[in-house]
This record gives sequence, C-alpha cells and structure tokens, in this order.
Amino acid sequence: MKNLSAVLLLLFTVSFFNAKVMAFEIPSEYEGTWAYECYDAPYPYHEGTVHIAYKDKATTVKITFKNGQSVAGKNVNVKDGKLSFEVNVEGNVVKTVLEQKGDKVTGKANSPEGVMNIVIKKKAEK
Repeated sequence: MKNLSAVLLLLFTVSFFNAKVMAFEIPSEYEGTWAYECYDAPYPYHEGTVHIAYKDKATTVKITFKNGQSVAGKNVNVKDGKLSFEVNVEGNVVKTVLEQKGDKVTGKANSPEGVMNIVIKKKAEK
C-alpha cells in the first residue's frame, strides 16, 4: 500500500509541475499587430497600431500613435481572458483593459480625461 501511495504521489507531483510549465508556454491569444480606434481620445491618439508579443514568458505591448510616437505598455497582464496594461501619455498614466471577441477586441482606457472606448482589429499578416 505504501508503494501505491508513493507512486500516486509521484505521478501527482510530476503532473502538477508539468501543468505549471505548460501554462507559461502558451502564448497570449492577443499576440500580433492590431489596428486600434479610440475616437474619444484627442488627436493624434485616436488611431494607431498595437503590437502585442509573447516573449521570455511575458506579454509585451507597444502602441504606435498616428503621429508615429510609440509607447511601451507597463504592468501587462493577461488574466481571465482580459488583457490589461498601462501606458504613459504626455505624463499621464492611461490604464487599459481589453477583451477579445472573435477577431475584434474591445475595451476601455481610463485616463485623466475620463473613460474612453477602444476597438482594435487584427491586421492582416503579410
């Protein structure tokens, strides 16, 4: 009986550690380059691209505005199917939460000017 308990404990331990490793190897479903629209935001921040990558076991976000200026996302997190991050725009922190629905992602950006609606759509890969 002790041998059976030891084998079951070993199998449980091995499968537990494998499950953790597998969870870290799964890339973000948000990965890729997206076009975004946020018409509540002032020009030139109302349109641009969002590049989301999964590298070194972390999701990264880079936003490029219509005027060519880029900002990197901080505190990037994918949890319960939602992507959240913060960017610094003109000295202000803008907290963003996005949720994917098919090939479109919608969400809210919370800035000092208020809450703004965002829609991002996957760009066709070349």
